[in-house]
Amino acid sequence: MATAVALVATLPAQAVVGDPVRPDGATQSFSSGEGASEGNADYDKETNYRDSQNEATRNACHRSKKAWSRQAKTSAGAYESIGELADRWDAGMDYHLIACSGARTYNILRDPENGELAQVHKGYLDQNTTMVTISIGGNDSRFSYVIQKCLISYGSGSCQDKLDKPFENKPMSEALPELITQVVKTDILAAVEEIHRKAPKAKILLMGYPKLISGDASFLRLAGLGLSKESNDWLNTVAAHLTSEMRSVGEIARSKGIDARFSDPTWAFEGKGVCGNPESIHGMVKTLTDSDNTIKDWPLLKAYGLSAQSFHPKISGARLYADAMEASIGGW
Repeated sequence: MATAVALVATLPAQAVVGDPVRPDGATQSFSSGEGASEGNADYDKETNYRDSQNEATRNACHRSKKAWSRQAKTSAGAYESIGELADRWDAGMDYHLIACSGARTYNILRDPENGELAQVHKGYLDQNTTMVTISIGGNDSRFSYVIQKCLISYGSGSCQDKLDKPFENKPMSEALPELITQVVKTDILAAVEEIHRKAPKAKILLMGYPKLISGDASFLRLAGLGLSKESNDWLNTVAAHLTSEMRSVGEIARSKGIDARFSDPTWAFEGKGVCGNPESIHGMVKTLTDSDNTIKDWPLLKAYGLSAQSFHPKISGARLYADAMEASIGGW
C-alpha cells in the first residue's frame, strides 16, 4: 500500500513518466525506488545522505537506478529500458525522476520543504511533456503509522479496532476508509488536475498499490513483533479500498477531459508480497542505509532499528511494477 511520488519524462515521440515528492519522512515511495537497492548501491548519492549532527542536511528521497519507471520500456518492441535510454542521453528520451520516498500529495503542489521544491515547481512540466506517472495516496492514508500500530498489536486480535489520537480516537476500521474517501481521493484528483494544467498534452498514469503481504503473514515475526492473521486480512481490505478510490480518480479525470489512466499492479504481485514466493516486497529490514533514521522513520518501532526499505518493493518488485506500467501504456 505504500508509495508516493513523482517523476517526469518528456519525449518527442510516445512517452513516459512522472511521479510526486518527499524530502524527508518515513515509508513510501514505491516510485522513487525505496527498497529497490542492494543497500546503498543503487541509490543516487545526493538522495541518500544524512549528517547525524545536523538533520537539516538529510536527504532520504532514495531515488534508485532500479526504480520501476527506469526498468520499464516504452513499447513492447523496445530493446532498451527507459533508464538505459536516459543514461546514454538518447535523443528521443528526456526523462526526469523526481520521486521522493515518503512524499505526500502536498509535496507535489506546495512550496519548498526540506531542501526540495514542490514537484510542480521543478520546471519539468510543460507543453512538451508527453507522460507523467504518479503513485500517491499511501502516505496520505497514513500507511506508515497504521502498519506500525498493527505490528505492535500482534496477539491482540485485529488492529482495526484500535483507537488513536491521530484518528480522533475513532477505531481505524472506521477512520481509515473515511480518510481515504473524503480526503485522500480529493487530494489525488487535485494533483492530477494541476499536473494536467501544467502539462496539458501529457498522458497521466496513476499507479496503484498491490497487496503488501502474501498469505497470513505468519513469517512476519520479530521478537514478539508481527501481524496477526486478522490484522493482515483487514489491511488487505484497506488496500482494496484505496485501489477502488484511485481507480475512481482516473475515471473522474477522464470525464474532465484529462488523458489519464489508472494502473492496478495487484495481478503482477499476486503471491509475491512480503512472505510470498518469490518475495518481491521487503519485510522488516534491519540493515540500514546511509540516510536511514529509525527514530524518525519508524517512531513506534524505534527500538527495533528498522530501515526505511522495510515494506517496500525489492528490485524484483520494482520489475513487477514495470510490468504493470508496460501493460497499461501498451497501445495508449
